[in-house]
Amino acid sequence: MQRLFEAFESEGKELYLVGGAVRDLALGCDANALDDLDFCTNARPEETLEILRRHGFATYDMGFEFGTVGCVLKGPAEEGYPKDCQVTTYRSEEYYRRGSRHPVVQFGDTIDQDLGRRDFSINSIAMDAEGNFVDPYDGLKDLERGLLRVIGDPLETLAEDPLRILRIGRFVAKLGFEVDAALFEAARHRADYILDISRERWLQEMNKLLCGPNVRPALQFLYDVRILGIILPEVAVLVGLHERTHAHEEGPAQHKDVWTHTLQVVEQTQPTVVQRWVALLHDVGKAWTRMVHADGTVTFHRHEQHSAMLFEGIAKRFTFDNATAHEVAFVVRHHGRVPQYDSSWTDSAVRRLVRDLDPYVDSLLAFARADLTTRFPEKRAAAIARIDELQARIAALERAANLRPVLPKGIGNDIIQALSLEPGPVVGDVKDWLEEQIIEGVLESGRSSSYYVAHLTRNRRRIPGSSDESE
Repeated sequence: MQRLFEAFESEGKELYLVGGAVRDLALGCDANALDDLDFCTNARPEETLEILRRHGFATYDMGFEFGTVGCVLKGPAEEGYPKDCQVTTYRSEEYYRRGSRHPVVQFGDTIDQDLGRRDFSINSIAMDAEGNFVDPYDGLKDLERGLLRVIGDPLETLAEDPLRILRIGRFVAKLGFEVDAALFEAARHRADYILDISRERWLQEMNKLLCGPNVRPALQFLYDVRILGIILPEVAVLVGLHERTHAHEEGPAQHKDVWTHTLQVVEQTQPTVVQRWVALLHDVGKAWTRMVHADGTVTFHRHEQHSAMLFEGIAKRFTFDNATAHEVAFVVRHHGRVPQYDSSWTDSAVRRLVRDLDPYVDSLLAFARADLTTRFPEKRAAAIARIDELQARIAALERAANLRPVLPKGIGNDIIQALSLEPGPVVGDVKDWLEEQIIEGVLESGRSSSYYVAHLTRNRRRIPGSSDESE
């Protein structure tokens, strides 16, 4: 970083570290831990590119037309190098056209101009080569107070880029800060403007928000300013949806709504994109499967499948990538399976569960631990013990190479010859039957083709689709 500062100084140009790195340094973060390095300069993009190349920095395109040049800072690997950074020309103005992912920018000439067009005061701080802060909008004071505040008119700031409303939530999730009252009201007033923002940008901000250490107040903020009801109405409808009726309460604390449960589960899950989205969405189907019976009991039959169905629309709305969407949908659909386990299960039942939940067994086990919100410690301990026992049994079967049924490659041809079959779906049915025999413990896994063919020959009458089946 010092070399970068010296390169621009030797060329008679200004350079400042800006953005999240400055904020994190002011909060006491170790400089070597920084991985979000943004610089700004009074050099125009063409000059920036020349300076970087002339001083031996590797460069890459990061949005040259928007004033940004990417470069690589080299250093000791044990300190996290090499690190990517961006050097951007001062901007005096920046705004987004409706539906666009790219800003319209006007270049500026001073650091004060650049800081003045930024959103939050805590992001409007710069640092020079000597470590001195440039803080014209009292961002350092807001960091001390733990306050999120914009430096201009909140209504105008959020109208310029409504995604900033989600960014407020993201910073609440990351830093745990309070939201300035005027900014809160402006966010509530401008909430519907989020519909002008591309769905890809929704997803980017929501992924960061969900993985933050203070996700619970962040999600509550989104609900309170109406954003959650606009972008995720399937979740917002859970507020006030009770899992019990007053007739069956054991006390006031039992009458909690599904939203409260959801917030707690989100908070308890591992901070990964998949786990946090599963936690947020796993019970959205309860809004439409809730039944109150004559005796006052409440049920949510098949809410897992309905939640997964609702996620199909959410995944398209937020433009999830296929891999993430598939895993989230699968875990949501099957999240009730792991809690069904008890010690009476046979090894065959454990193997069958693993077959049904592959390849997301670990993800489902992790979520099952998070999806426990009982206020009774003994019930929670018992549920955790069952999950631990199931995981231990899966590991033991896997160590013994006796967990997943493995048939040899090319066994389909041997099945055709042994049973005088024609190629077609019936061959797959026979393979499924063999795998079921392995799961039941009748056969061993991973043996030679002749071992399985011999079993087929001995049991021709029991094999689906065989010529002797109907005799």
